[in-house]
Amino acid sequence: MAYKIENILACVDSSQYSMTVMKHSAYMAKAFSAKIKALHVIDVLQLEGPFMYDLSGALGLEPFSNFASKIKDILEEKGKNILTSFKDITDFYGVELSTKMEMGVVSSAIIEESKEFDIVFIGRKGINAAYERDILGSNIEPVIRKIDKPLFIANEHFYTPKNIVVAYDGSSVADSALEYAKMYQDKFGIELSVVNVGKDSKAADELFKELPQKFEKKFIESEDIPQAIVNFTNEKEMPIMFIGAYSKHRILEMILGSTTETILRKNIDFPLVVVR
Repeated sequence: MAYKIENILACVDSSQYSMTVMKHSAYMAKAFSAKIKALHVIDVLQLEGPFMYDLSGALGLEPFSNFASKIKDILEEKGKNILTSFKDITDFYGVELSTKMEMGVVSSAIIEESKEFDIVFIGRKGINAAYERDILGSNIEPVIRKIDKPLFIANEHFYTPKNIVVAYDGSSVADSALEYAKMYQDKFGIELSVVNVGKDSKAADELFKELPQKFEKKFIESEDIPQAIVNFTNEKEMPIMFIGAYSKHRILEMILGSTTETILRKNIDFPLVVVR
């Protein structure tokens, strides 16, 4: 499959991860001469239901008596400030930016908007990161499961990657991840390593025979596939990981979770690109 990066969707909020989304997407857009559309979604759940009722009660106000509209105005103003901050970054990189702000269910809005774009950028955590028990942000899991575009999941602290790691198991989605990583390598001219984790080194050797010799190829014997991949990636200077999504049966993935999601739930601070 031939990939291209001409139109980028960057999903932004007020989190530190979102600031990294802005920088990563602008950096990539400049390299590929691409355009960026910034999407900021006002979470409808903040304006409806128990959250609003409890908040208005805590402040001694009549529930929903002009209160929701006032909160909406505040969130809209906050959203405008976020998009203005993004414009400052894209101006610095010399990248074209358009913006959109809407109200809705965050994950659903991202998935719907993504249909016209080549790649989607999102932060690994959102504005509620400090209060979420799970390491994986609440809006990311449904996006990973349902989006059909490459997904760039930004880390907390921005850097320009110096090493590419591809998690490779020979599946069709792993091949897609490798092809996407090769496009990234060709553009930025950085080192690319392919890692396979499992128990069968001979099977890994057979997989590696099909790959170009210019790549570093590493087999790691381990039963903990996600942790071994993370450890290998962390050994690299300023890495970026490329991985395929859902290489097993989708029903099993729904029950057991994927290697990709397991990696995201770990305390990592490198960007990760999920490719189908």
